[in-house]
Amino acid sequence: MGVRETRLTNDLRQVSELIANSGGSLKLISKTGNPPYEYIIEYRCKGIEQVNGNNPVYRNTHQVKIILGTNYPREKPDAQFLTPIFHPNVFSNQNVCLGNYWTPGETVTELILRIGKIIQYSKDVLNLNSPANSTAKTWASNNMSRFPVDTQTLKVNFGWTDIS
Repeated sequence: MGVRETRLTNDLRQVSELIANSGGSLKLISKTGNPPYEYIIEYRCKGIEQVNGNNPVYRNTHQVKIILGTNYPREKPDAQFLTPIFHPNVFSNQNVCLGNYWTPGETVTELILRIGKIIQYSKDVLNLNSPANSTAKTWASNNMSRFPVDTQTLKVNFGWTDIS
């Protein structure tokens, strides 16, 4: 088994554990490949679907497709929302802007958790300096007191590596 296949196999185990320990806030909708190179994950947390005037329209379930390309883990995965979201770090085609934050050591579970923070407008991942959606950036800049819109941790069981 090559490096990529080993990594994909380990990712599947970690994703399964994360979802099992999420308290129902994450759900695996589908996976493609053996070992999987594509996942569709459902998030059950509050995010902003759109704004009506200056008022956010919230949505409580979100689906994201994560594709681990042929050069994964050396190259970052692709992540795309399958449900509407209004966010400065999500392009109009619903692709998540991962910026230059990917390293080969980052796991799919870390990416899943980061996307969950993006959905919730967690200030520690909100990047207004390099927006993918300038309209959402302007709105977010003027509404920082509303964030985060939710505080789901997306996992309920913590290991020693989670303690800082």
